[in-house]
Amino acid sequence: MVPMKQETFPVFSEALSVDYAKDKVQAGIWDKEDALDQARFEMVHLLSNGVMTKDHFLWDILDRKDEKIGTLWVFEEKNTYFIYDIMIFEAFQNQGYGSELLRVLEEKARQAGISEIGLHVFGHNKRAFHVYEKMGFETVDINMRKVL
Repeated sequence: MVPMKQETFPVFSEALSVDYAKDKVQAGIWDKEDALDQARFEMVHLLSNGVMTKDHFLWDILDRKDEKIGTLWVFEEKNTYFIYDIMIFEAFQNQGYGSELLRVLEEKARQAGISEIGLHVFGHNKRAFHVYEKMGFETVDINMRKVL
C-alpha cells in the first residue's frame, strides 16, 4: 500500500464513479440515465480535496514487483476504518490479492489504534461478500426487496 498521488486521483475518481454508477443501477437504486452524474457528484462531495481530504486515505496497491494491481479507499472516524472501496484490477482478481490486502489493512489498523473495520457490499457482489466473510467480517444489517 502506497499513498495515491494527487496527479493520479482524477483517473481513480472517474473509474470509481463509473463502477459505482453501474453497481447502483444493477442494485436498482439509481436510474441508468442519471447514475454516472450522481456517482461523480458523490465523489466530489466525499473527496473534495482529492487525496488530501481529511480523514480519507487513498492507496495504490502494488504487488511484490511494484506493479499497480488496484486501489483502496478508507475513511477513519472514532477509531474505526470504513472501507469505501477496494478495487483489484481484473487481471489480478482471483489470485488472493483481496484477502492479502485486507490482512495488511487490519495490521495497519491495529498499529494505528483502530478497533474496528467496516464496509458496505452490494448484494449482487457475491465474490466480494465471500472474501469479506472469509476474512472474518460479519453481516450487521441487511436490506431486502422484492420487485413486482
